[in-house]
Amino acid sequence: MEQLIYLYGFIPGIEAKQNPLSEMKGFDGETSIYTVSAGNMEAVVCALDETEFSEQALQEKTENDIKWLQQKALHHHHTIMNLYKQYTLIPLKFCTIYKSEARLHQTVEPKMKQMETALEQIKGREEWNLKIYCEDAQLKEEISNNSSVVGAKKKEISQLSPGRRFFEMKKIDSLIEEELDKEKNNICEDIHGQMKQYATDATVKMNWSKEMTGRKENMCWNSIYFLEKPHVESFLREMEQKENAFADKGFTLELTGPWPAYHFAGLK
Repeated sequence: MEQLIYLYGFIPGIEAKQNPLSEMKGFDGETSIYTVSAGNMEAVVCALDETEFSEQALQEKTENDIKWLQQKALHHHHTIMNLYKQYTLIPLKFCTIYKSEARLHQTVEPKMKQMETALEQIKGREEWNLKIYCEDAQLKEEISNNSSVVGAKKKEISQLSPGRRFFEMKKIDSLIEEELDKEKNNICEDIHGQMKQYATDATVKMNWSKEMTGRKENMCWNSIYFLEKPHVESFLREMEQKENAFADKGFTLELTGPWPAYHFAGLK
């Protein structure tokens, strides 16, 4: 019975030769991580027992044992980050498993040139994530008091008869909500437009819900930037200025990184 292969990612063969892989425990917590040659690359893998880590066994664990899932997800994350600190890395998603080394090679070989090109493109670059949150009440009050659109509507309503005025005033709250969403999006797009000038590539992701973030504020922006390392310092200075500039409007800019090229390696 062949052992399963857990795949963490790919590194350049020349980097692996110059800097041999340090001792790290694999996904099962017992065996060690090692590399498998794939053209000019090395696949960073560990072996798994097919009985313990079969597709059915993994499905049962992920559905019924949240503690196990958290531990294994942390293991994967820490291993990826350790590899990223040492090598140019194409990171793979959590629980990327092959039935054998032969199946791994069958998958990699048709994509070899594309993967080698991807390693060259991500070398010397870092991925950074910006999440923007907004305390709506603070910005909503500013819009209610200062928005020309809201002001014009209030003036229009003030000239109506008392009966019609009562019903039209109910629409003010909806108008303020609309203007709030527009203002938040305009501010976030402006910040993103200025920050992506420092990046070789950038992308906007879906916002997370409060259940996912665990925060009381709404997330109103979620973007990823791919930066050449010499540009990182200027990017961080600009981000700090933006954070200070919009704090009074109720915005919180949360920047994390550097991360491996999860979004810009160009591979699935």
